[in-house]
This record gives sequence, C-alpha cells and structure tokens, in this order.
Amino acid sequence: MDGNRITIFHIYRKNGTSIFLYPFNKKQNLINILDKNDIAGFYGREPRVESLTLLRNELYRLIEQAVKDWSAEKKFIPRFLISTLCFLVLYFFTSVVIRDPLPMVDEIVISTVGSVLLYLFLSKRDSDSKAATELKVKLRTKVDGIVFNEDQFTKDVEQYLQLCETSTDMEQLLLNMTKDDNGSMFDYTDKEKVYELIQSIRLLFDEGDFKKHEKLLIRLSEAEGSESGRSRMLRWMSSRKVDPFLFAVYAKMSRHE
Repeated sequence: MDGNRITIFHIYRKNGTSIFLYPFNKKQNLINILDKNDIAGFYGREPRVESLTLLRNELYRLIEQAVKDWSAEKKFIPRFLISTLCFLVLYFFTSVVIRDPLPMVDEIVISTVGSVLLYLFLSKRDSDSKAATELKVKLRTKVDGIVFNEDQFTKDVEQYLQLCETSTDMEQLLLNMTKDDNGSMFDYTDKEKVYELIQSIRLLFDEGDFKKHEKLLIRLSEAEGSESGRSRMLRWMSSRKVDPFLFAVYAKMSRHE
C-alpha cells in the first residue's frame, strides 16, 4: 500500500472458497486509508458475484465501526464533561430532595445511572450526526467503485496456494517452504504489489505467535535450525493456529521480497 493505491486480491482455494486479501484491518485507521487511496482489485480466476457482495458488506461493516470509533473519539471530551456535570447536578438535587436512611447511596446510584444514560444518548446522537453520515456515504461510495481485473501475479499465487493445499504431509510442505527456487515461481516485477500481498496475508496471523515461528522458519531455511526446531515448526503448522497453506505462500514470497 503506497500513498495512491490499495490492492484487494481475490484468490480461490482448492475447494472453491473465495479469499479476499487486503493490506489493512480494523485496528488501523481505516478512514484515512480508504479516503486517501484509490482501490484496485485483482483476481486470478474471476470471483462470483455473491463473493463480491460479501466483500462489499464486510467493508461496509468495517466502515461503520471505523466511523463510530471516529465519532466517539472526536466528541469524547465534551460528552464526558456534560455527563460529569449531569452527575453533579443529579447528586446535589437528590441530596436535597430525597430523604432516606442510607445517605449517599440513592444519590450516587441515581446520579450514576442518569449520567451514563446521558453519555449513551450523546454517543448515539454523535454517531448519527450529519458529519458521520456524510463520511460513511463517502467511504461506501468508494467501496462501490472498486473494479476487479484479471492479474497474472494473482493467478500464480492462486495456483501455488492450491498446489500447497494438495499436500497432506506437513513435513513435505515445510521442506518446500524452505527450499530455494530463486523466486522463479512468481513475477516480482511489481514490488509494491508483492509487498501488499505479503502484508495482507500476514495480517491474518496472530502477530506474536507468527513472529516466533517466522524466525524459526528462517533458521530452518538457512540450515541452522535444530531437529527440535523443525519439530516445533511442524507442530505449529499442524495445530491449525495458523493456516499452513497461506503461511507457505507467505514464506515462499517473503524470501524474495
């Protein structure tokens, strides 16, 4: 992903399941990413209409959450101050008006409930504001304008993934991942596209667990890994904590990035 383009890749698995890979996730500033970049779509084999609909709905969902978070962050301090003032007003009012055998208990409960309800009301109002609505419409329109085109690089990746999925032997798959083929399997001419796909796959994995095994894979590929390291790698791949076949694609590409 550079300052001008985001790439969304569509890849078919061997069983016909569609995968959409894109170099961002809900933890990132999705509003800035979508707003400041054009979006291109590539496929190896043309995706089904229903798959594209599911992608669009997923991006809509991410946009909805991103705008909600943006609205909540933007108006947090005013909402907090207004809710705090509401708490104080209710507390002093109930202290004077309500006479009860347990001083402060009723006052605190009523004041807390009132201030929380006011905060939630203000949050809902801000998330439905004109500015938030216009931003959602703008980003959704950008998603609606995504066009997918056939791409040889994406087709090569798709074919390699399906080839990996024919393997039922994790040890053989690991051997292929660590074998040097001089990068001849893919076209690495478009460095930005390669980088985007690598990052898109990486975002699917748990970061901490992934980093540990990525380092182990590097040592194995350099013939510096021990037998115990090989066993740990095989157990990890077989545990389904990671998709071993997507990891194989990532490993093969990242060695020649």
